[in-house]
Amino acid sequence: MASTFADFHLSAFLTERLTSQGLTTPTPIQQAAIQPAIEGRDVLAQAKTGSGKTLAFLIPLIEKAVRPSPAPATAPDPAHAAGPRRQPTGHLQLPNALILAPTRELALQIETEFRKYAPRALTSLSVYGGVPLVRHYRALQRPPIVIVGTPGRLLDLLRTKHLNLSHVQYLVMDEADQMLDRGFLRDIRQILEFLPKQRQTLFFSATFSPEIQALAETMMRNPVQAKVDMGVSSPVKISHGYYVVPGEDMRVRLVHTLLGSLPAGGRAMVFCEQKYKVRKLAARLGGESASVGAITGNHSQAQRERTLSAFRAGRIKSLVATDVAARGLDIPDVASVIHYELPSTPNSYVHRAGRTGRAEKEGETVLILTAQEEREYLYMVRRLRIETRRLQAPELKPLPTPAAQEPEEEVRRYQPRRPAQYADPSRRRHEVRSWGTQGPTSHTPAPKPRATR
Repeated sequence: MASTFADFHLSAFLTERLTSQGLTTPTPIQQAAIQPAIEGRDVLAQAKTGSGKTLAFLIPLIEKAVRPSPAPATAPDPAHAAGPRRQPTGHLQLPNALILAPTRELALQIETEFRKYAPRALTSLSVYGGVPLVRHYRALQRPPIVIVGTPGRLLDLLRTKHLNLSHVQYLVMDEADQMLDRGFLRDIRQILEFLPKQRQTLFFSATFSPEIQALAETMMRNPVQAKVDMGVSSPVKISHGYYVVPGEDMRVRLVHTLLGSLPAGGRAMVFCEQKYKVRKLAARLGGESASVGAITGNHSQAQRERTLSAFRAGRIKSLVATDVAARGLDIPDVASVIHYELPSTPNSYVHRAGRTGRAEKEGETVLILTAQEEREYLYMVRRLRIETRRLQAPELKPLPTPAAQEPEEEVRRYQPRRPAQYADPSRRRHEVRSWGTQGPTSHTPAPKPRATR
C-alpha cells in the first residue's frame, strides 16, 4: 500500500499540484482507493467524515484525464443520444465524468477542490438548485469535461435535453447515505438510466445501511472494497458529551454560554432540526452583530454563500444551521459542534460531529437534551460504539439583546411564486368564501397548488 503520493507514480503536473498544497502522505482511504481507481476498477469505499474522501476520487479522475486511456469501442446507447451540440476535446465526447452530491454546498466544494488540482483545460461545472435554470442552460452550450451536481437539478437538465450523459465514463456518488436520507433514491435511479452501462463507478459513503449496499450492487461490477473505518464513522479525535437541561430557555442560555467559552480563533457550529428554530435561535443569540450567522435550505444560494464565506474568513464566529450544512463543508478550526436538540437519526449525529476534528485535529461535540431525550441518546451512542459522558452545566450567562429575525424576511422573498389562480385577490376572496367553514358552494373543486421542486 502506498505510503506517499509518489508511490502512485502520478503525472508530474498532479504531483506538483499536490506538493504545492503541502500534501505528501495520503490518508488511509486515499491509500486504499486511489490505485484501484486509477487502474479502472469500480470502488466501494467507506470512511469517516473528514478523512479525505474527496481527493480519493478526484486524484484518479484528474490522473486519468491528464493521461487518458483509449476511448471504449462500444457506441453510446442511441436512446440517450439526443441532446445539445457538444464541442469535442480530442477524442472525448463531453461530459466525460459525473460526480453526484447531495447538497449545493458539497457540490460547490467538490468543484473548488477539483479546480485546485486540475489543469485549466480540464473544464468543470457544478449544477444545483437555487439558481436560475437558464444560467446552466447557457453554461452547457459548451459542455464541460466534468459535471458536479445534485440529483434534482441534474434531472431538470436531462429532461429538457440540455445535458447529455451518454458518454460518461467515470461516475462518482459521494455521501451516498445522505442522498438516501434526503429521499433521492428515485432520482438517482432515473439518472442512472441516462448513463451508459459501460463505465467506471466510485461509490463513497460514511455509513452503510442495507439500502445503500443494495443500491451499490446495482451500480457496480466486482468493486474493490475500501472500508477503512468499519462501524463507527465518527472521527476518533472528537470528544463526545451532553448536558441535560429542564427547558427551552435553559437550552438557549447554555448555547450562548458555550459559544462564549470558545478558544481564541475557534469557531462553532450549532445544529437544529427545523428551519424556524435556526432563525429563532440565531436571533436570540444576537445575530450577526454578535458574530452569529444562520443558514437553512430556504435561504437563497447567494445568501448562503455570503454567510459561509464570512464564517470561513472568521467574520462570523458561530454558525447556526440545519443539516443542509452538515455535509461537504470543510471549514478549518471548527472547535465545537453543538446539537441544540437530539438529532433525528444516528447518521445525522455522525455527520454533524464530523464538522469538527477535521484533518486529524481534535474537536468536541456536545448535545443539549431534556431528561426524556437522554435515554434515546445513550441508546444511539451504544449502537454507534461512541463513548460519551454527561457534563455539568457551567454558570449560565445572560442572553444578549435579541436581533431582528432578518433571515425570515430574506427567506420570504425567495419563496416559490404562487400559482396564477392565487394571484387575483378577488378570486382568492371567492375561494375563501366558497371553501371556508360553511363548506363548498358549488361542485367545482378547489384548485390544487402546483407542486414545486
